[in-house]
Amino acid sequence: MKQLLESFGEMAHLSEEAETALMSIITKKNFKKKELLLSEGKICDQIYFVEKGIARAFYYKNGKELTFWLADENEFVGAFTSFFSRTPSNKYIETLEDSTLWIFDYHKLEALYSESKELERMGRLFVSYGLSILEKKFDDFHALTALERYTLLVNKHPRILQTVSLGIIASYLGISQETLSRIRNQA
Repeated sequence: MKQLLESFGEMAHLSEEAETALMSIITKKNFKKKELLLSEGKICDQIYFVEKGIARAFYYKNGKELTFWLADENEFVGAFTSFFSRTPSNKYIETLEDSTLWIFDYHKLEALYSESKELERMGRLFVSYGLSILEKKFDDFHALTALERYTLLVNKHPRILQTVSLGIIASYLGISQETLSRIRNQA
């Protein structure tokens, strides 16, 4: 819980009262490896904060799984467009190992926002923070070479490389497994 509150503290300082209110609507749950948290076509009602484990967001294109997002410990995962726009998702969310996740429910958050301007502001800042992370990922994906993207992943999330299958890592980096093998031999 400490890491969760610190993550919000990076976006906006919350009063003790606001922290207590926020924590009262968040639930902590353990999930098994390969547990599906969201399926394509469903509206995403929950965003997850990974306390322990790894989760991913992925979708299918031409019958192939494409990993869009990898969330390591102390990071968020969800189908954010679906969550905020209340439209069906094109993504799946799953755990990649046994995981402990904090669950943020859309309806509970909305009710809380209507009661607290401070938490409503925090929600707005959370969305802005999330957009900046997505833009950075988009920029990295388009501006960096495959080797540079791999090196960034190695430096930022070494545990992912030790835990997640090479197929998922290659998909996340936007390269083939053969290219990933060549890059790993170079590095």
